[in-house]
Amino acid sequence: MDKPSVKPGEWIKVSGNDCVVTHVYEEGSPFGTGIVVFNPKKPTTHDFDWDGEHWFFPKRPDFGGYAQESDPYVRQLKRGRYS
Repeated sequence: MDKPSVKPGEWIKVSGNDCVVTHVYEEGSPFGTGIVVFNPKKPTTHDFDWDGEHWFFPKRPDFGGYAQESDPYVRQLKRGRYS
């Protein structure tokens, strides 16, 4: 299956987590497809990529970082996917 196109502000499911896309890398980036924020209780950012069927979190020594509460994508995440 071809990789779906995504853009900042879109909701996607990554490794079973509801996530908001915050950044999309240029095609062929070694970091993956882009960055998402997830976990409304402790908003966390992480790279994501496509395995041919699903979005996933690439293995990294550091599992991302905490997002700023003032970020509009964090506010979108906290409002919820279906708000």
